[in-house]
Amino acid sequence: MTTDWLTHPFALGVYAGLIPALIFRVQLSLARRDIATAERSLLAQVKTLTDAFRNLQEEVQGANTEKENLRIQVQGLLQSPERQKLRHLEVLNRAEQRLTVTAPGFAPAWQTAKNEATLELEEEERGKSAPRQVLHHLVNTGTALLDRLKAPQTENKESPSGVSEK
Repeated sequence: MTTDWLTHPFALGVYAGLIPALIFRVQLSLARRDIATAERSLLAQVKTLTDAFRNLQEEVQGANTEKENLRIQVQGLLQSPERQKLRHLEVLNRAEQRLTVTAPGFAPAWQTAKNEATLELEEEERGKSAPRQVLHHLVNTGTALLDRLKAPQTENKESPSGVSEK
């Protein structure tokens, strides 16, 4: 009768319930292990991405700082008198192009005015007339420029004995 209890219907029912429970338990432990592995992998990936994001933020901040420094430098260069003159010339050039295209009677008059201005500049360069830019600087800068223009003349004056002073 000792072997009968192994084949008893109650025992067979217990076997039928324990075998699937055991299989589910094994599957559950395997799933937990896979989840733990995936979690560690994701944590490592998040850490790597976080570090990469911090590095990118630092690079962006450095680039923004560099951009701001360059913007300030460009603004400083744009404030120079030579650059302001070039900018003014560019503005006049663009205005000329627009007016030449859009204003019907403007083009011939503008071309005539440009030709006259070119002839004036050529005369100034040849020495036939006083340069207007020098006169413009004298009027705008005041006595400081006059002093600078007079200083070289006083250095080259000759003494009454005929010997130059230096």
